[in-house]
Amino acid sequence: MTITGVWIIIASGLNLLTGYMGYVSFGHAAFVGIGAYISAILAQHLGFSFWVGLAVAPILTALFGLLLGVAILRLSGIYFSIGTLILGEILYSIYYNWSAVTGGFMGLNVPGAGIIIPGLFDLEFESIHWYYFVHLMVLLIVGGLAYLVKSQFGKELIAIRENESLAESLGVNVNVRKSQCFALACLLAGLGGVLYGYYMRHIDPGSFAMAGSTEFITIIIIGGLASLIGPFLGAYVLITLSLYLEVLGNWRMVAYGMIIVLVMLFAKGGIAGAFKAIFIKSRTQEDEFT
Repeated sequence: MTITGVWIIIASGLNLLTGYMGYVSFGHAAFVGIGAYISAILAQHLGFSFWVGLAVAPILTALFGLLLGVAILRLSGIYFSIGTLILGEILYSIYYNWSAVTGGFMGLNVPGAGIIIPGLFDLEFESIHWYYFVHLMVLLIVGGLAYLVKSQFGKELIAIRENESLAESLGVNVNVRKSQCFALACLLAGLGGVLYGYYMRHIDPGSFAMAGSTEFITIIIIGGLASLIGPFLGAYVLITLSLYLEVLGNWRMVAYGMIIVLVMLFAKGGIAGAFKAIFIKSRTQEDEFT
């Protein structure tokens, strides 16, 4: 349940980028790795606490995304997706080969997280603490995103998704909005990386490979693109499925691909869209009966 909450945070950022703005990223897990590695390095090599990593790592991940966004957001459509795929592989290669900093294929151990107030108490997070803390973060983030997507910012993202040239002609600063959206998605990915690393107590490059990005894309497609409830539904469904698909090993990626194809064919709006369609149909029938 705790990992599912972390996945919801990460998928919510990707949903903002893909669902609301229409840019599909195949390298999102690599940005999760940036947050995880920065927080682990701050703790292991520099002795900073969990709270410093929680504050600093997502911001640095967002700044990195903002700098990369200047170049990569010049691409659109499939070219943007391919660009993020290549970027993800580059970052994965850095995690794997820069052994002096990242620990290479062995990864890094992450110290425990807790609340330390000198002279009062020293509380290390247990599983139940992580569960409540992560889901509190989920509620705060989803609440903030709910406000954001209903604001002018959210409307402009949807305008970019529908017709980028038309949005620009109507006065939307397309380049700025795309950079802001990409940076925000990276910030949430970095935040998820910090929580994941501290909860698991160990990180390695395998956690941030393309397979992870595929899982996040599967989550938002199953749950429903451009839907705030979509990452919730998609994460819980995928985590449940993964318990059964784990026996397939690397073939589970094929299963995820088949699931995406089936959802796109029979429920383009995902689970959230299907529920919405059923609700609208029932209301229509009720009105006709009335």
